[in-house]
Amino acid sequence: MIGHVAISLALSAVALSFAAPARAGGCKTIRAEIDLTHGTISGNFGLNGTVVFTSDGTGTSPPTAPAGSSVFSGILEITTARGILRMRETGMFSSRTGNPAGSVLSSWGDSMSGTGFYQGAAGDLFFNGRRVDDILLVEVSGEICRP
Repeated sequence: MIGHVAISLALSAVALSFAAPARAGGCKTIRAEIDLTHGTISGNFGLNGTVVFTSDGTGTSPPTAPAGSSVFSGILEITTARGILRMRETGMFSSRTGNPAGSVLSSWGDSMSGTGFYQGAAGDLFFNGRRVDDILLVEVSGEICRP
């Protein structure tokens, strides 16, 4: 009985060593900032370059949302010297009409694809933005994994 247990444990250890995810060690916690007014991004993992969002869907915000709110979805493309990272971004924007603090945005990005350094990338990014003076700044957090 003890021999069978030892053999089973040894086989399990060998199987687990081959079952490691393809992305092991290739994941990075993301910290970046997007300046939507100027269309730029500055962050780690090579995320320094330009951003372009192309909306392909909008919807009606809840009646209880602040005036000037909208929901959206589209493709966010980040172009850097290392390659292009694309993802589906979905979220909510509010100009908060009448609020002196100004506009806010909250969204997430997933279903990634890319070129160069970002080819085969996967992960989730989260975007939270607000107007600072005359610039809409968006904090970016999350994780990107490369094969």
